[in-house]
Amino acid sequence: MKKRLFTKNYILLMLSGLAVSFGYSMIAPLITPYGVSLGSDLATAGALTGIFSIAALIIRPFSGYASDAFEKRNICILSTFLITVTMLGYCIAPGIKTMFAVRILHGIAFGIQGTVNIAILYEYLPKERLAEGIGYYSLGQVISQVCGPGLGIEIKDKYGYKQLFAIISIITAFAIVFMLFTDKRVAAEKPQKRLPKEKFRFSIGNMIAFPCIVYALIGGLFSLENGVINSFLVLAAEERKIVGISLFFTVNAAVLFVIRMTVGKVVDRHSITMIVNVSLLTSAAAMLAAGGGKNLWIMLAAAVLKAVGQGTGQITLQTACMKKVDAQKVGIATSTFYIGADLGQGLGPVICGKISDYSGYTTMFYCVAALIVIAMAGFNLYQKKENNCSKFKGGFV
Repeated sequence: MKKRLFTKNYILLMLSGLAVSFGYSMIAPLITPYGVSLGSDLATAGALTGIFSIAALIIRPFSGYASDAFEKRNICILSTFLITVTMLGYCIAPGIKTMFAVRILHGIAFGIQGTVNIAILYEYLPKERLAEGIGYYSLGQVISQVCGPGLGIEIKDKYGYKQLFAIISIITAFAIVFMLFTDKRVAAEKPQKRLPKEKFRFSIGNMIAFPCIVYALIGGLFSLENGVINSFLVLAAEERKIVGISLFFTVNAAVLFVIRMTVGKVVDRHSITMIVNVSLLTSAAAMLAAGGGKNLWIMLAAAVLKAVGQGTGQITLQTACMKKVDAQKVGIATSTFYIGADLGQGLGPVICGKISDYSGYTTMFYCVAALIVIAMAGFNLYQKKENNCSKFKGGFV
């Protein structure tokens, strides 16, 4: 008999995560314009976006450590409160320098909150339905990415930036309320206790889950692909005179929503190696289609392939990271996975931008496809080694 998935704690955590993601998505396309409105030049205003990602990346290892060493629920509430405070900080920031400080604080709080939320999920979900639960949880991110930017722009146009930030601070405050109604202790078959303090000394091994690094790097490729698409697809379409390219993002989001609804059940029942190979192949095919596409239909096919690859691959690898470590170190495993995602999202557009400058968008997309295929070969070698080790020990992967 299947254990219940949609418990009170799980639903409240989903609502809390949705509120935070919605707030982030509502301001994501408006940070650079807001910086310009404060009197900065375009390059400086654009750096406001980058500094957020850098702050989140730097804090990831520490957030995983804190999640496993201290009370996850309290850390989640505190970090969500800090996000609420930063939204109010956006309202009162008098200039670009203050905005940089607020963005750094927002990135730190966001990095901690995202890591701890997933680590708490591990405690709320039945172990055999872990991927399914993460898949449903991630639907909130998809919904916020689809609806948030447009809603944020509409509110800004009608009421102004400061009113928008105030509204988002209220939305984020609801995330705190949802967390306060969760149980302080979770009843489980095998209650998870934090490691003794003497075993949780501050060290590299307690900030990065080394057994998860390969999975984190492979997962980072999906974020790299996402960053490249978001940064260069519209420009490539304009160069090729493809009309209606905005449909790419609509189709991608719709397919991703469906994938996230169903993929968890597949991941919980099938081989990690098989699923990740399929996801990498479809992602490589998406990049080839985007690189060679001369009309809208090929680009829409790329959107479908990208959604299938990203939707299956990320959930599979994130779940694998959480299962690869002891229960007491799930927070570190989660933060390690997100480090790969942050690196891919941050470095991908920069490196690929250089490639496009020298060789054009087509070559750039083909290079990403080649990188994915090379990574797939490395992943299979790693899995083969892991399988051999597990068989030797009497286990399986």
